[in-house]
Amino acid sequence: MKNDTAADRAKSFADSGFGHLKTASYDAALDAFAEAARLCEQAGDKAGEATQRMIMADICFATGRQGQALDIYREVLAILRPDADKARIAAVQNNIGLLLSRLQRHAEAMAAFGEARAGFQACGQTQRAAEQLGNMGSLCRDRQTYEDALNYYQQALEMFEEMALAEKIADQHANIGYIHAMRGDKDAGLLHFEQALTLYRQSGNQDKALETQKNIDTLNN
Repeated sequence: MKNDTAADRAKSFADSGFGHLKTASYDAALDAFAEAARLCEQAGDKAGEATQRMIMADICFATGRQGQALDIYREVLAILRPDADKARIAAVQNNIGLLLSRLQRHAEAMAAFGEARAGFQACGQTQRAAEQLGNMGSLCRDRQTYEDALNYYQQALEMFEEMALAEKIADQHANIGYIHAMRGDKDAGLLHFEQALTLYRQSGNQDKALETQKNIDTLNN
């Protein structure tokens, strides 16, 4: 049976943590969420503990404490795995992949994105699974393995087309256009950038439309 007193205190500390976030008092927020996590553990609330630790990891990630964030994300995985919560595990793996890619630990990031993709696919979250293919393409782009990048982006594009997600389709056309441009294939680059531009304008994303137009102008000059 859960310890209601510990659970109530955990909620109070979590509320305090959110209050500290509003004032950008990140150290105080981390302390509050850490205590909330400890109390959730004491109350036998594994899901609550995982949630509090996930918030801590996200704070660390956002404030540049990357090593600490990675450690906490892995703690969250250890909490979640016994319960086989595939969607939450996949979400954590996605965040680990993003963090590792920022640290330029590309091989580890690729493995994390691959696990996230499999997890999202297993629980029917097809859009999130497709997003992992895009992430994997970007890793290959950063490593300048352009053929692999094109392969992943193309797979992501086909999945988003099946779901008719216009802005996601545009993102992949822009990604593919960038790779062609980097490889010196101007015509293919322009073709994909122009497809992306049309879709961004249709979806009302003016910022991405402007960025894509700049890429088109650069290739045309």
